[in-house]
Amino acid sequence: MSNKPKNYIHWVFTDHYFKSKQGVLKFLGTLMFICFAIIMPGPVLEEYNGGWIPIWPVIGSFIAVYGGLVGIILQPYQIYRRLKRMNWWEKSQNW
Repeated sequence: MSNKPKNYIHWVFTDHYFKSKQGVLKFLGTLMFICFAIIMPGPVLEEYNGGWIPIWPVIGSFIAVYGGLVGIILQPYQIYRRLKRMNWWEKSQNW
């Protein structure tokens, strides 16, 4: 194995997501938030347009779903950037 750092896609799907049970749960959470982001806007906006709920719960639900999606996607990227910056793959070869 070379000392060259892995690219992000290879790292996130091998070392980060599928190396432990916590990683598998993160992957399932990512899929769940993607599904929420696709499915949620229609029913929420339908309820708002029908006059059943005020605007604040609509704004809150959008912030919760899209904020969670952005957070759960950016978290592995931030970890990868730190590992790459500190030459993690070169240091792990010296053990």
